[in-house]
Amino acid sequence: MEILTLTTLYPNILQPRHGIFVKNRLCAMDAIEGFRRKVIAPVPHFPMMEIMSERYRLYEQMPFHEIQGNIDIFHPKYFTLPGLSFFDNATSMANAAENILGDLYPGGDDFDLVDGQYLYPDGVAAFKLAKNHNKPLILTARGSDVNYWMDNKKARQKILEAIDYSSNVICVSDALKQSLIDYGVDENKITVIINGVDPSVFNTSVEANPLREDYFLSVGNLIPLKGHNITLNAFFDLSKTRLIIIGDGVERQNLKKQAENLGIKGRVQFIKHVDQNKLAEFYAGAKATILMSSMEGMPNVVLESLATGTPVIACDVGGVSEVLNEQNGFLLDERSEYALSNAVKSLENLVKSRDDIAETVKDFRWDNVAARQYEVYKKALG
Repeated sequence: MEILTLTTLYPNILQPRHGIFVKNRLCAMDAIEGFRRKVIAPVPHFPMMEIMSERYRLYEQMPFHEIQGNIDIFHPKYFTLPGLSFFDNATSMANAAENILGDLYPGGDDFDLVDGQYLYPDGVAAFKLAKNHNKPLILTARGSDVNYWMDNKKARQKILEAIDYSSNVICVSDALKQSLIDYGVDENKITVIINGVDPSVFNTSVEANPLREDYFLSVGNLIPLKGHNITLNAFFDLSKTRLIIIGDGVERQNLKKQAENLGIKGRVQFIKHVDQNKLAEFYAGAKATILMSSMEGMPNVVLESLATGTPVIACDVGGVSEVLNEQNGFLLDERSEYALSNAVKSLENLVKSRDDIAETVKDFRWDNVAARQYEVYKKALG
């Protein structure tokens, strides 16, 4: 079985944490006998844009080809018009992928199935590629591709066309499945496979990060929808309580300024990125992990924290309620600093051991995820 994955969400040599959840899922499948894959992870290109944009400067430095483990990853550049929603990025992405197939398969087409991770524009591009070569297509819905892009009429039309061609759509939460059904997608065409964790990394035996003071933890990109600003406002009310935020993004300077203006700068620590093993130590040492997102699919932050035995306080968005309950944390029905502050103050009422909390997510392992996804591929190939 030779799988060709097309996605912009995949780690690379310059962005090792970018789309790590996609890589982890597929890497778990690499252990399955007879399973082989290549990855096309396109990067956007617009002439001279690197002069004005640090992000596009990074894209221009991206190598065309890299090998991670024994997996070939290709980064063709696709033309785009930044900031213009009417531009057809999916077709541009598909063309870029099409142009390099000779590099991936020198003897001609040699892939059995196209795997599109994230519905738009990645999944639509994967659909175009699969259709051009008369290959089966499996799509994976991950969150904002449904919660955001399906509200866009033009994007929705293209996504539904891709889904209609596909053999199956994998959703990382039941909430995403229900949303697609509401848009008219046949329930029989959808398989829910929740994300997993690596139990060798995230477990209750992990030694806690050796910090002297108790702290709460927030992990995620520093972008508006993650709600770090709400978390900071809540900690203004939580005197003498320490917060560590792990992540990077466009809101970094604004959030640091907010902490300073609130007078809590000395109690808030910002850390850009850490590797998986170090992240597990931060989870293990935290009193709780906080997630104040306004939009999610199935956040790995929640699963990873619970797997280390650390409770989670999170908003009731996406598939969070499918794993978080009164046995392992607090599910907030209101996205506000008031609700978060109350949950932090009520944490002492959660009388569960680390082992009890970890037990609630014992079935969410990458090897289980890989086995289920492999069966979806096999069915598509007949």
